[in-house]
Amino acid sequence: MRNPLSFVTSLGRKLIARLPHRTATAPAISVDADRALVQNLNDSRWPSWTQFTYLFRYLGKREGVLFRIAIVLLFASAAVLVFRYIDRHWIPEPATGGSHTEAVVGVPRFLNPALASSDVDLSITPLVYSGLLRLNSDGTYGNDLAAELVVSNDGKIYTAKLKPNLQWHDGEKLTSEDVRFTFSVLQDPNVASPRYADVRGVKVDAPDEQTVTFTLENANSTFQGVLTVGILPAHVWTDIPPSAMGTTDYNLKPIGSGPFMFKEIRKKGKTGGVTSIILERFPSAATRARLQELQLRFVDDADAGVDALSNGQADGVRLVSTEQMAKAEKIRGATLIVEPLPQVVAVYFNVKNALLAHREVRLALRAAADQAQVIAKARPDAPATNGALLPDMPGAPTSAPAARVQDLTAATKLLTDAGWTIDGDVYVRKGQRLSFTLAVPDVKEYTDAANAIVEQWKVFGADVKVQAVDTSVINKEMIKSRTFDAILYSDRYDETFDLYPFWHSTQSFDPGLNLTSYYSKDLDKLLTDARQPTVNSQAKAEAYQKADAILAADAPAIFLYQSFALIVQKDNLRSTTPMSLLEATNRFLDVTDWYVKTDRVWRWNP
Repeated sequence: MRNPLSFVTSLGRKLIARLPHRTATAPAISVDADRALVQNLNDSRWPSWTQFTYLFRYLGKREGVLFRIAIVLLFASAAVLVFRYIDRHWIPEPATGGSHTEAVVGVPRFLNPALASSDVDLSITPLVYSGLLRLNSDGTYGNDLAAELVVSNDGKIYTAKLKPNLQWHDGEKLTSEDVRFTFSVLQDPNVASPRYADVRGVKVDAPDEQTVTFTLENANSTFQGVLTVGILPAHVWTDIPPSAMGTTDYNLKPIGSGPFMFKEIRKKGKTGGVTSIILERFPSAATRARLQELQLRFVDDADAGVDALSNGQADGVRLVSTEQMAKAEKIRGATLIVEPLPQVVAVYFNVKNALLAHREVRLALRAAADQAQVIAKARPDAPATNGALLPDMPGAPTSAPAARVQDLTAATKLLTDAGWTIDGDVYVRKGQRLSFTLAVPDVKEYTDAANAIVEQWKVFGADVKVQAVDTSVINKEMIKSRTFDAILYSDRYDETFDLYPFWHSTQSFDPGLNLTSYYSKDLDKLLTDARQPTVNSQAKAEAYQKADAILAADAPAIFLYQSFALIVQKDNLRSTTPMSLLEATNRFLDVTDWYVKTDRVWRWNP
């Protein structure tokens, strides 16, 4: 019997096969026409916000979350890019305005370029008085009152052209006659100016209001430094006799042409001592400052300076001792800057002393001294120096020297080879004991160094006594007369870094700075040649290297370390120039670059 299911299936297939088939046709409307029809419903190709909200009805829950995260990241990334672009092109630049209060250790006496001699007076006077040239922080000279300076081929004639429309703080016109008058004051022996030796024999002429000529007897490569001296207003000082220059009120209420002009002076009620001087920006200065006001608060010592900064009475202070470092580090909102000074601490032997005139004695004492230990006890972290040349000076070593260690074997051989023998605890020769006195300024850092080195010499066999002397006595009497056997002292270079004043034999007498009275014919020639105006920088560097080698071979001094200064200032004080060796010595050297306020400006090409 036939399967009923198979029969029905077969019958269905036959019926379907007999049905008529519909032929395939194209869409009634093309795809492009359909797309155009949809676009005509909305002028924009982008969906409207209402249409966009329907998107989330067709997305799953997970897909919706991911989509939202992607949108947030997209906008965040765009915002970051825009912010970075604006920040790159909208640049903060120093602006004029604001004030700064500096604590200054000491008291001013002569804010007068003809009379200034103390560190306080020398650092403040250039704030009020401008010179023809100004010293830059990198040791070069730039124009200040002078628009140009021309030097003759023989280096004997300097011709300066003044900038146009120069004014004094009182509004009077500044001319070449003021320059001529200033140098006549400096050259007047009745004034007794500390700059007298710098300008002696210099002829100064003012052929017209804008021109000044200086004629030197001999070429002098350091004369540009002389031209940084502040110019005095002739209309103020002409009627004041030389004998009265030191007593006039203008010494503390100056009228100059510098970046700042005098505004106010404050004194103690009973004693009349100066407590502060307020200066304000001079908008017509040849070199303009950015600070609107600079207040100088005078304090008795470094501790008082740090206290003034700590209690908000000052914004900055310069220190030359490490004793206040720990205290300064605790001041909130302040930055501590450690900067080396152009200053060498050394033991200088007076070679006119019968004992220390012997080369082998000086060399033995140097070998018996442990330089690293002396530095550790006197001024930790101070850079060691094994010669007269410091970093940034011509011919200076390219790398920092390692501190010398004690070498008793070498020291002993130097003396025994020269006939010295030990008698008890001290070396003697022909009845002469290895015994002398080491003078030192009565300053803790220096007495610590002196005591450390004397202890080392005692172990070696030298009987040396430390003589702590008041700083003023050392400077005014002992150094002036050279009445010492040896002295531990700190020699400070000026902006020229010239070795001549410190080591040429002609500088062995006051006011020269050759403390040792050391003489070497070869050294003298090198130092003389190095300061000629025609010498180039390479030749000067080579001459200084040879000079340093002579000093190392004969040891008229034991070089110990380079001093450094501590600058403590509030974080808002900035400068457009980096700190330099010279600025560590002269706190206000780059004062025209100081600023506390900024303005943002748009720069397409930053």
